[in-house]
Amino acid sequence: MLAVLVLVTYNSWLAWRLNGHPEALSGYLSELAAQDQPFQWFFRLGDLAAAVVFVAVAALGRRGWTPWLGHWAPRVAIGLLLVAVGTALDVVFNLPCAESRDAVCAATPSLARHLHEACSVLVSVSLVATIGMSAVGMAARGGWHVPARLTAGLAVVVAVLMVASVAAPAVAPGTQGPVQALQVLLCSGWIALLAWRLPGGRRA
Repeated sequence: MLAVLVLVTYNSWLAWRLNGHPEALSGYLSELAAQDQPFQWFFRLGDLAAAVVFVAVAALGRRGWTPWLGHWAPRVAIGLLLVAVGTALDVVFNLPCAESRDAVCAATPSLARHLHEACSVLVSVSLVATIGMSAVGMAARGGWHVPARLTAGLAVVVAVLMVASVAAPAVAPGTQGPVQALQVLLCSGWIALLAWRLPGGRRA
């Protein structure tokens, strides 16, 4: 159940057509929840719900992942908790506008923008750390077998996508949305796996 909730809540951006703008998905996904956008509260509530689900998964995983990740389980739980905190703060400090389509607003100084960026960095770094620590935990329990190597590879791929999404506005404007969408799909899939690995999760 928690795994399904992760996938549904963290991917509210899939309803981007509610925005009504044909290029709504060309900018950062958080622009869908910008203060001047239609249905901003739908996307903000989606992220807030995701943060709540992440907290639940982290709380249960602190002990529940021990057979899988050993003593790395509490560290992974802390990493996921930081993802939840950053995601919730992203909702609080939402962008003032869809900057990729509003040059004037993008050029206007905004404290909310800087706070939002800081929260997004917290989410990004915590996600990569959580995946990386999971790989190390799996390796510590059973060596660098295929699942551990794939998990480590996922951490690298997610890190590359995050850097690419930051560079995209300067290198290839309009591609940051699709790049970030792929990143979110991979990360939500990973967190759903964490939920699935909870005691009873696979039976559910």
